[in-house]
Order: sequence, then C-alpha cells, then structure tokens
Amino acid sequence: MLKKTLNQLFFIVCITCMSNSTLAKSVSVSISNLSDVAIYPKKTAFAAAITLNDTMVSAEVITKIVAINAEVGQIVKKGDILVNLDSSDFNLALQQAGANLISAQSQLKLSRKQLERAEQLVSEGFISPEALNIRETEHAEAQSLVALYRAKYETAKRTVAKCALKAPFNAVIRERLGQVGEITTVGNPLLRLNDIENIEVDAKLLPADVGSLTEKSQISFITGGETFPIKLKRIVPAVNEKDRNQTARFEFIKNKPAIGSAGTIVWGTNKPHVPVDLMVQRNGELGIFLYEDGNAIFFKLPEASEGNPALVELAPDTTVISQGQYRLQDKQAVTLSNDIPEKSE
Repeated sequence: MLKKTLNQLFFIVCITCMSNSTLAKSVSVSISNLSDVAIYPKKTAFAAAITLNDTMVSAEVITKIVAINAEVGQIVKKGDILVNLDSSDFNLALQQAGANLISAQSQLKLSRKQLERAEQLVSEGFISPEALNIRETEHAEAQSLVALYRAKYETAKRTVAKCALKAPFNAVIRERLGQVGEITTVGNPLLRLNDIENIEVDAKLLPADVGSLTEKSQISFITGGETFPIKLKRIVPAVNEKDRNQTARFEFIKNKPAIGSAGTIVWGTNKPHVPVDLMVQRNGELGIFLYEDGNAIFFKLPEASEGNPALVELAPDTTVISQGQYRLQDKQAVTLSNDIPEKSE
C-alpha cells in the first residue's frame, strides 16, 4: 500500500515538473497587425539652392571701358545695358562699310540698266551677243560686290552693338570684375551674374533613400527656419564615387530662397517601416519577431541599422509580436496576453 502511494506521488511530481518546465520555456507576449504598429518616417538629406546660370559677362572686342551701370547686389532685367565700351573706332568702321555698300548698290543699279540696254540692242541687231555677255558679267560682279559690302556693313554694325553689354536674363550682380578706363581683351570677364528666375535645389541622397522619392512625394526645402515646397525634377542615375551619394534636382513650387542657401530637404516615405522599439538583435542581425501558430519566428531586416526605423516588406495584416520580444529566441513557444488580431480581407 505504501509503495503504491509513493509511486502515485512520484508520478504527480514528475507531471508537475514537466508542466513547470514547459511554462518556463513559454513567454507571454502581445501581438499586433503590422499595419497597426508600422510607421512612415520622414527622411532628410543635405541640399542647397542653386542657380542654373552663373554667368560671366565678358568683352567680345578690344577697347576701353566707358561705364559700368550695375553694382554688386543690384537686380537687373533681361536686356538692361550693364557695361558701355568705347565704340568710336567701330562707328567709323561702320560708316565706311555703309558708304561702300551705298557705292556698290549704285554700281549695281547702273549695271542693271546697262544690261537691259544691251539686251534691247542685241534684239535689234546693233551689238553682238559677245557684248551682251560682257554686260551680264559686269552685272553679276556688281551683285557680288553688293553682297560683300552688305556683309561687311552687318559685321561692323554687330561690332558696334558689342560695345553695349546687356543682361542675358533677369539677374543679380554677384561680382564686379572690370573697372572704368581699363582696356578690355576678348573674353575678359567684367561682371558675374546669377539667374534669379531659374533656381533649383541640389540634394545629395543616400542610394537607399532614392526609392522613397517619387513625383507625388510631398517634399520641402528647409533653410534658415523657412520652409519652401518643392517637387522632384530628376535623380541622377549614378552614384558619386567620392561620397557614395546620388544627386537629385528639385523645382520650387512657389517662393524661392536666396541663391546659395544651404539646408535640408524633408519628405515622407510611403512604405511601412518598423519602429526602433520593435526590433531586436539575434546572432548579430537585426529583425522582428512574427507570431505563427503559437511560436515566435525571427524575421531578419537586412537593411536595418541601429537606432533607425527599418523598411519591412511584409503584408499589412502580418502578425508581429509587439511586447515581450526582448526575451524571445527564434521558433520559441509563446503564450498570448491579448487577442489575435483579425486578418484583413
């Protein structure tokens, strides 16, 4: 009787130990749908406002500077005369070319009349066809001479026009390089202009962030405490060898900051990310735990980095472990402290 009782007690103790061992291995966790815990973080990148035209206004002729009509910081309009050069010699050349053109036109007029008269005399038999040929040749030479002197006149006229340097676009004067009284040389820069109409944002992006930027993204350029709405224009499909970044260009939608303003661009990603507090590290890799049939399954996040939300390519109704994940190991049995979320259809 005593032996039977001892056997029963031993069996109960064994069952109890096995039960306690099983409970010790099972961890109580809370679960959620990925869609309920996912976040859509803001991304940032360094950027600057740049002008598409940073131009040096240079002399095209050798002459003296008479006047500079713009100072540093001044806003000028397209077509404004910025620099006046001495055009005295070029005006004389223009007058000479004009006189030569008038003379050639007179010679052409005379040769035309002589040709018409010769044609009449040939038809009446008073001169030979050879004489008519001579008149035709003289008329052709007169036409060529007019064309030559007209070209010289237009060239001289254009040279005079080069003595008035005009703004090629609406601009701000950034530098004054020439001085009144100096003798210019061809290509000698006199003023530096910045286009104030065509301003863009130049940004340097991490290659991993490029995919989150689309034409529909709401993007802002922030500089000096001000925010300027911008839109994506293009992304350079090449990685810079020096800094391993990709260049992107953006257009301003409304207002524009000062040229050269440095700041950051900010945009929101449209892809779900796992918050930092859901991620754990196992065997040197970051990931999250998923709930599958009473077990915790470790899901690696290859692009995750310490302290940053991580992109996750899972269905929105995927069940993730949202509490108790720090004590878990891969494929460990778990018990639930909340209800299993419903799967979305």
